[in-house]
Amino acid sequence: MKIAILGGGNMGGAIAAGAVAGGVARRDEITVSHPKQQLSELFAGMRTTRDNAAAVAGADLVVLAVKPWMAEEVVGKIREAVNPDTQSVVSVVAELCFSTLSRWLTSRGGRVPALFRVIPNTAIAIGRGVSFVAAQGAAEEQRRQVEGLFGAVGRVFAVTEQEMTPCMALSSCGIAYAFRYIDAAMRGGVSLGLEERRALDIVVATVRGAVEMLERNGTSPSAETDKVTTPGGITLRGLEAMERGGFSDAVLAGLLASGKPR
Repeated sequence: MKIAILGGGNMGGAIAAGAVAGGVARRDEITVSHPKQQLSELFAGMRTTRDNAAAVAGADLVVLAVKPWMAEEVVGKIREAVNPDTQSVVSVVAELCFSTLSRWLTSRGGRVPALFRVIPNTAIAIGRGVSFVAAQGAAEEQRRQVEGLFGAVGRVFAVTEQEMTPCMALSSCGIAYAFRYIDAAMRGGVSLGLEERRALDIVVATVRGAVEMLERNGTSPSAETDKVTTPGGITLRGLEAMERGGFSDAVLAGLLASGKPR
């Protein structure tokens, strides 16, 4: 599969690396367009260019991975170069909706290619990302291509466009919330007398184990919590103290704040 990636930054680089590592495309099947003349070694063996329209030529998937304020200009330069019969356009630009993308990509002949909105989180850089994929005007084979590309860098959830915002709150923003818990727990370990690096290693290992238990057991977080919480025990004391401090309410408030449409 031939892929054109418009934007060679962190996101575009992670997608390119994942495509190669996952066997979705060979290096010589990937073209990366970026304004910088010198790109990182990550793109060695790939075609690189500063011409967005030239990058699009012959690609099956065109991935728009530029900064939001650059998107309209970049799309304007490729609009007439995109073939709506054979090419799909995949946007990873947050909050760029289908209606706007369709308007920007409508050719002089009034046609629009198959469109995808994909919202990944930053863990795609290590192949453990979570990506949400919404489609407009796409055939099943085109859906498989896009889901295969992002499946190479983590887990994929097919969603509607309306679900994008709450999904971003849970995952794209949620990864930062997970880091915030880990940081707070690490600092708690330091307050209890542990060295910072040791406390961090313990918290990370504990979180990883908790996640794997949920996945393997197929249970709920509350069920697993009950297994380690005995009446009058130290775990219960800690949970009660967290709730008095507003732990669950704070998490919910954060998700609602990031999940509300602007």
